[in-house]
Amino acid sequence: AVVSTQSTGAFFDKHPKILNMVLMNKDPNDAHLVIQNMENVGAGKWDYSHIQFSDELKGGEANSDNFTVAYSASNNSFSFHINIKVEEKTDEGQYTIYFYRCPASRTASISQIDYTFDATITAKNGNSFLSAGEKPLIFLHVCMGLIYMGMGWVWFKVMVYHSENLFKIHYLMAALVFAKFLASLLHSIDYYFISAHGTPEEAWAILWYIIHLVRGLLLFISLALIGMGFAFVKHVLSSNEKLVLMTVVPLQIIANVAYVIIDSSEEADFNYGTWKKILIFVDLLCCGAIIFPVMWSIRHLQQATERSDNKTTLILSQLKLFRHFYVMVVVYIYITRIALKFMEVVLPFQYTWCTDLLNETATITFFCITGWKFRPYVANPYYKIVEEEDDLEMEPMVVESDTLRNRNNFAEEEETLA
Repeated sequence: AVVSTQSTGAFFDKHPKILNMVLMNKDPNDAHLVIQNMENVGAGKWDYSHIQFSDELKGGEANSDNFTVAYSASNNSFSFHINIKVEEKTDEGQYTIYFYRCPASRTASISQIDYTFDATITAKNGNSFLSAGEKPLIFLHVCMGLIYMGMGWVWFKVMVYHSENLFKIHYLMAALVFAKFLASLLHSIDYYFISAHGTPEEAWAILWYIIHLVRGLLLFISLALIGMGFAFVKHVLSSNEKLVLMTVVPLQIIANVAYVIIDSSEEADFNYGTWKKILIFVDLLCCGAIIFPVMWSIRHLQQATERSDNKTTLILSQLKLFRHFYVMVVVYIYITRIALKFMEVVLPFQYTWCTDLLNETATITFFCITGWKFRPYVANPYYKIVEEEDDLEMEPMVVESDTLRNRNNFAEEEETLA
């Protein structure tokens, strides 16, 4: 068997540093772990003489190439305990441990024998259990939480000052900002407990998952309703728009379930890869679903400009507003769903926290621009359009009611004659 430790500066390294520790067990009672140099098979050159290895089965005795392996005849198992301490800058990296079961020789075949490999790994960076790329996340999410709290206060003041011009969507946007504030705060608390104890505190982790679900639902519902022009351009949703909402909500629930499973499991778990693919696929479906209502609103306004003469200027202003919103949504989706994945691959291990910084920066920028363009004030173009459309819609409703009343009177006269 081989326990391989790989150190990489970035994921795409063609020649990673590999340290193989081979379990020599020809004689079970004389088994030992030996370090092998892997440069001759394509691994990067690695002078690991600065790394401190200690054999814990020998009371922490320092050893550079040979470690004790305990054999248990009762369950036919081997066990070893090694402490690896990295102190030099040149040896820092993203360490990954692999386990291989190898034949005794190149010509021998691996027999079909059931076996298990249980590993208990304790990784610390100084006094923290977080990786080098996760250490700044506590401070980052606290700062983001404070920014969201400030945004929520400003939005509340705007809503109070323009209370006579509020729509229901404005309350939904306020709830979204508040949910983002709670999510950032709980995420920082979750990282704090992981940093201090190595594992998340269960109660705080559950709260974080719940707020994460609520935040996702509010985000996609708000974007979908704004894109549909609900309350801005029209007061009733079409059947297709209702279908989009009924699709986005369950998809977001599935995406958040997949996120919880991935976040609380390890890459070696059997279903980890399946749930990760589900998360990516469902999340992209939700992003695609909220783009269609914006396109429908733009087409609706374009058709309105062709039918209307006296409101062309106002409708063109509304059309420009929704075209800007369409571009904003596409850019936001590209940054948070595609650019971030690229950054995760190319960034060095100690700068992986920059993906969270970019995600939150893009979200805050998107929220600010959307809030500014759809803020509740009388001079905004969509208020004038809504008011004029309401006035125009009153006459057909009255005519329809009069026609219906005449039909009823005619039916009553026929019954009287009968």
